[in-house]
Amino acid sequence: MAGGGGTRLYPLSQTEEGKLPKQFLSVIKGNTLLQKAIARISESYDVVVIPEERYSKVVIEQAEAISRSVELIDEPFGCNTAAAILYTAALQQDPQRVLCFIPADHEMDTDVFRELIDRAVAVAEKEDRMVTLGIKPTKPETNYGYIKIVEGQSDKSTCEVERFVEKPDSKRAAAYLEDGGYYWNAGIFAAKASVFIESAQAVCPDILAPLLKAADPSDPMTQTDAYTSLKSQKLNKSIDYALMEKIADSILLIPAPVELLWNDLGNWESLRAYMSLDESENAVFEDNVTFENSHGMTVCNYTDLPVVVKGMEKVLVVVTDQGVLIRPIDEDI
Repeated sequence: MAGGGGTRLYPLSQTEEGKLPKQFLSVIKGNTLLQKAIARISESYDVVVIPEERYSKVVIEQAEAISRSVELIDEPFGCNTAAAILYTAALQQDPQRVLCFIPADHEMDTDVFRELIDRAVAVAEKEDRMVTLGIKPTKPETNYGYIKIVEGQSDKSTCEVERFVEKPDSKRAAAYLEDGGYYWNAGIFAAKASVFIESAQAVCPDILAPLLKAADPSDPMTQTDAYTSLKSQKLNKSIDYALMEKIADSILLIPAPVELLWNDLGNWESLRAYMSLDESENAVFEDNVTFENSHGMTVCNYTDLPVVVKGMEKVLVVVTDQGVLIRPIDEDI
């Protein structure tokens, strides 16, 4: 899924004319996040990218640059993840085909990820149920949604889900961490196409109906018509809110080991994990940043310009060709 805007990484990630959101950018080093996401998937699987159609050419170019072949399901405009996922499921000719939906802008270890996806696909092939990956919390994170598993299953390789939990405040996040039965929601789901469709028919038929019509070549409704209808009715919802929360007790969760090193790169502070630190805990990607009497800085310089930081502490500096961001570092993130 490559339709997000990545607005929390502004000014690097932008969606205006002639600009690109974070999934199409080299946010850390080397390849773009989309290229890393494609390369992370074993070549034994078909890769389908779901972008807004205005970015389709970019997707093809980036896939070709890493010598991977991908299919595209273009979206006329962003309509949130429920529309993207259910329209893709509706297009499938084989209802038994297992689909695995993965965000294009996350970072994680390739080898561990491939093992987990193989397991998720195997479970989804065997069971007529939705399968998701759960990330074991390492801190009381308030920026992620959580998934609560059924009590007494924390030592199992596949767990029954009790419920989905919205982003908590810091007190609740600390309680979830201590409890041990909560996982971060990575937004990764696998199931047969028929499971997606049948589940949606049961709990969000108003969202599914126009998408089924748009996927039917004999029906005059187009994908644009369906998306426009959903948006006008305020049915452009996330898959979590539209579907997963309502069928939580039928979902299976595969706990990811800490070795997955999952990160949704949802804010600038999250990038420190991939940066070099000096003796004053200043974090940088490249050598074109100089620090003088500064401590705890995070400087992301995406230009060839030299950046000099003098006498500052715990400030974020982002330098791009599209603008500059300077703000205090949020230590609660």
